[in-house]
Amino acid sequence: MNLTFAIPAHNDQNDLCRLLARVQQLKIAAHVVVVDDGSDVPVSAESLLEISGLPADHLTLLRHDTALGPGAARNRALQHVATDHMLFMDADDLPTRELGHLLCDLDGQDFDFCMFQHHDTRLEREHSWGQTAHDQTLWQAAKVDVGALTPVAPAAATQLARTANYPWNKIYRTGFLCDHRIGCSEIMVHEDIELHWRSFLKARPEMGRILASDRIAMIHMFHEHGARLTNRTGPERLAVFEPLERISAEIDSDMGHLGHFARPFHRFTIGLFDWIWHNLDPALRPQFTALVQRFRHAHIPPALLDDITRTDPALVARVLDHLVSDRPADT
Repeated sequence: MNLTFAIPAHNDQNDLCRLLARVQQLKIAAHVVVVDDGSDVPVSAESLLEISGLPADHLTLLRHDTALGPGAARNRALQHVATDHMLFMDADDLPTRELGHLLCDLDGQDFDFCMFQHHDTRLEREHSWGQTAHDQTLWQAAKVDVGALTPVAPAAATQLARTANYPWNKIYRTGFLCDHRIGCSEIMVHEDIELHWRSFLKARPEMGRILASDRIAMIHMFHEHGARLTNRTGPERLAVFEPLERISAEIDSDMGHLGHFARPFHRFTIGLFDWIWHNLDPALRPQFTALVQRFRHAHIPPALLDDITRTDPALVARVLDHLVSDRPADT
């Protein structure tokens, strides 16, 4: 299988060198597209090639003079993908040998995307390997956590859609993304939610277009402190509502085919609102709560919210009182 890696980078020269060296060692990419998203010191193609050993004709390096965010960088990289299949990457993550085995599994398969498992480095504090308990529970509920390659049924798709919205745990058919104009939101954080959810909305699980693999094919480097976008707590997090509104409107526009995604999507949004609340500058919480209330009234029917309340009381107890109820939020 010919695969292109699409990688946004911002001040990531060393991580890129390490990643591309691993890619070259494993012989898993036909091409690599790197978009330097306004790094203070421009990414050096010569350095990448020298340290990684990647052939020069396997690398395309593009640059934004001003940082536009990883969403814009991923979208630009996608425009330069010439292979039938592609994989979005983060510059600081690393593929495992299992990715090469997965590519062999997928060779000759016809699919829109294949979702695979990963190792989250937060688990190393517990001397564990694999995904977070939240994601692993959803894989188990979807009954795709055992077996190297499994077609994802419609009911299973609603479980997997609620996993963390990572861009780098899916091998995509490039034509699928282009035909449906699926890409990232061009915002600084939460840019991958639209890519993740619209992939599930546009693929046809009833026709076997989604595959899942239990191979742990990626190591996700989680940074709990520092200056990376993941750690931001400012107003850029408030931009999340525009992509959420677009996804909700897309589901509402075709309830006959997509209605089964409404409940899992809004369970996802409520959990997301809780995460943002706890990772947001407290001074912004009143504004955020007002936006949550507006989103709830516009997009979550009372009957659906009542259903989530009945079936997921733990989520409701944790979130609804301070975010989605009509009582003033405690700041």
